[in-house]
Amino acid sequence: MSRFVLSSACLALVVVCSDGHGHMTFPPSRQGGNYSKAGRCDKGECLWFSQPTVIPEEPTLSKPLYRTYNVKVSDGSHDWSRKMPWRAPGTAPVLGSGCGVAGGNALPLPNGGTAPPGIKQGLDGLQLAETKPTVWKRGEAVEVAWSISANHGGGYSWRLCKKSRNISEDCFQENVLRFATNVSYLQYSDAIPDNEGPLQLPRFELPLVVISEGTFPSGSQWARNPVPSCAYCDQTKCGTRLDWFMHGPGGEPRFVGGEQWWKQERCAQDCSGAGMMMCPPGMTQFPEPLPGISSYTGPRQGLQYSIVDKVLIPSSMETGSYLLSWRWDCEQSPQIWQNCADVEIVEGGNVLV
Repeated sequence: MSRFVLSSACLALVVVCSDGHGHMTFPPSRQGGNYSKAGRCDKGECLWFSQPTVIPEEPTLSKPLYRTYNVKVSDGSHDWSRKMPWRAPGTAPVLGSGCGVAGGNALPLPNGGTAPPGIKQGLDGLQLAETKPTVWKRGEAVEVAWSISANHGGGYSWRLCKKSRNISEDCFQENVLRFATNVSYLQYSDAIPDNEGPLQLPRFELPLVVISEGTFPSGSQWARNPVPSCAYCDQTKCGTRLDWFMHGPGGEPRFVGGEQWWKQERCAQDCSGAGMMMCPPGMTQFPEPLPGISSYTGPRQGLQYSIVDKVLIPSSMETGSYLLSWRWDCEQSPQIWQNCADVEIVEGGNVLV
C-alpha cells in the first residue's frame, strides 16, 4: 500500500494546464513513446499521470537552484507552488501502480485530463501490453530519456521494480536509480521534416542539476527539469483555485469547470508563456541552459527534443525482467506524470554502485 493516500478534496491552488504534458521516449514505453515521438502526443503518449495531487506536509525544496517556478519565493502569500509535488519530491501520492493512469484520474477534467483514444479513463498503465524489453547489463551506465509537451517545471526520477514483485509505487521507490554523470543532453526528434528527409541534428550537452536532500525516499536522486518556462507575471494574480469537484445526486464526485474556471486556467497559462515558441530575453523562470532553450509548449504540440540522461544499474541488482518507471513531479501544477517500459537486466559490467 502506498505511503500516502491520494485525496479527492478540492484544491485552493493556481493550476496551469494544457492538452499535452510529457512522456518517456527511451527506452520505448508501453504508452508508445520513443525518440521519434519527442514533443508529440498524437496517440495520447503524454496522457498518463495522476491529478490532483499535492504534498502531504511542508515543502522541503526552497533553494532557488532546485526550483523551477516562482524560484525567488519560498513562503508567504505569493508562494503559490508550495503544495505542488516538486516542492517535496516523491512525497505526493499517485494513482495506480507507478506507470500512470489514463487521463490522470477515473474522472475526466478538461485540462488534458482525458484518456488517450480507445483507452478507458483511469486505466492503470501497468495493464498495457508488454513490449520487447530493452536489455541492460548490471553495473553499467544506461541511457534514459523523456520529453515535454507542456512545461510544468519540477523534476524527475527513474526507478525499477522486478516483475516478479507486486508492481507498485512502493516497489519503484525501493529502487530509485542514481545518475551516472553531471550532464544531460538534448536529442532532437528524428521525425522533424527537412527538404531532403528527416532533419539530422547532433546532441547538445547541458548541465544536470541533481537533488538528493529533501527527497523521498530519503537520499534518493532526482533531477531538476532543465528547461525553464517563461515568467511573464505573478500567477497569484489569477486568483485562488476554484473547486475541482462537485457531487452528483448519489454523492459521487464529478469534475467541473465553468467560465470562471477557464479564466483562471488561461491566466495561469499566459503567465507561463502559452503560445510562444521560446521565452523573450530575460523572461524565464531560471537561466536558460543553452541559448534559446526555454518554452512552455513549443511551436506545435510540444518541445521537439528529448532530455537524455545516463543512470547506473547497480551491480548488486538481481538479473531478470523489470519495469522501468519514470516519474515527473510538477511544480506548476498538482500533477505527476508517469510512464513504464519493459527492460531485462543481464550479467555484465564492473561498476560498483
